[in-house]
Amino acid sequence: MKTKWGIALLLLCTIAAILIYRQVQDRTTTEDLYTDGQLRMEIQNLSSAAEPMKETVFELIVTELPEKPITDADIELHIAMPDMFCGVFPAEIVESKPGVYSATAIPVMQGLWEAEAVLRWEDRHVKVRTLFKVR
Repeated sequence: MKTKWGIALLLLCTIAAILIYRQVQDRTTTEDLYTDGQLRMEIQNLSSAAEPMKETVFELIVTELPEKPITDADIELHIAMPDMFCGVFPAEIVESKPGVYSATAIPVMQGLWEAEAVLRWEDRHVKVRTLFKVR
C-alpha cells in the first residue's frame, strides 16, 4: 500500500515539475528595444538590485530616427508580476534630458516582475518591456 502512495506522489511531483517548466519555457521573450525605421525606443533597468517596497528606476530612451530625441513624449510605464494577480503599479515618469525619461516604480513583493512602457506617438502605440527580479 505504501508503494502505491509513493508512486502516486512521485507521479504528482513529476507532473507539477513539468507544468512549472512549461510555464517558464513558454513565456514570451521581453522586447526591451523597439525600432521600425522611424522610431527607436529602449527600456533599461537602472537599479542593480530591486527590493520589495523600494524604488526601482528604469530609463526610457525615445528617438525619432535618425537621431532626433522625442521630447514631451506621452509615455506610461507600469510594473506587474507576470501570471500573478497582485496588481499593476504605475511609475512616475520624468524627462531627465531630451528624449531620455526616468521612470520610478515600487514593487511590493519578491519575485519576477515585468516593466512595460507604452509610448503614444502620432497614430501608434509602441511598447517595450523588460523582466526584473525583486529579492
